[in-house]
Amino acid sequence: MALVVLAAPSFVSDAEARKPAPVIEASGEPTASAPTAGSLEQRLQRLERLLENQTLIDLMTRIDSLQNEVQQMLGQMEEQTHSMEQLQKRQRDLYLDVDRRLRDLEAARARLSAAPPAGGAMPELPANGAVSHTNLASQEERAAYERAFNLLKEGRYDLAVAAFKAFVQTYPQGPFVDNAQYWLGEANYVQGNFAVALGEFDKVVKNHPSSPKRADALLKMGYTFQELGQNDNARMSLNKVIKNYPNSTAARLAQKRLQDLKQL
Repeated sequence: MALVVLAAPSFVSDAEARKPAPVIEASGEPTASAPTAGSLEQRLQRLERLLENQTLIDLMTRIDSLQNEVQQMLGQMEEQTHSMEQLQKRQRDLYLDVDRRLRDLEAARARLSAAPPAGGAMPELPANGAVSHTNLASQEERAAYERAFNLLKEGRYDLAVAAFKAFVQTYPQGPFVDNAQYWLGEANYVQGNFAVALGEFDKVVKNHPSSPKRADALLKMGYTFQELGQNDNARMSLNKVIKNYPNSTAARLAQKRLQDLKQL
């Protein structure tokens, strides 16, 4: 006789049967939990540190760049300063050379005027009684002037100042006193003693109105006033050069310096 196997009755309710099946990750691991507030804060701190480090790096890079630029500018300034010093030296050498040539010319003319003409007769003095300055200078005076002048040419300015000052005091009425007074101002000027130089140049202008050095002294007074920041006085002095000595080298230099002053 055949056996009949009856299925066991199901005790699962309909509600339970309708529940969705649980979701399982493909990796077989449980789902990661959401980030906490503490981990977010740590990440922000790390980002802040990174940003701070990058800002510091950028700042250091900028500082290095600025330092390089400053070094380049300093180098350019040194080159320009050297060029200016060379120009001033050449200008000073030119003044000294012109002064030497003028003195040599005066000496040559004096020798010619002092030489007796053919037949042994002595030359007549000019009607106004004028005599060459060179004839009036003693050998001692000439030697003292040459010593001071050579010190100036050698760039030994302190010694040149002392020598020219002693010369002016020793030979206040000598034929070279106006030149010595001018070079006394020049020796102070090249050392940057502008206030002293101004006074020495002014003595040439006031005490030696007929001196060939008066135009140069007025010119250098203009330069010196500018060095002292007194541009109005500088213009006045330079205009005097142009007015009183219109065809001179000093006037041309004064005109050029006035053009430079217009830009200030």
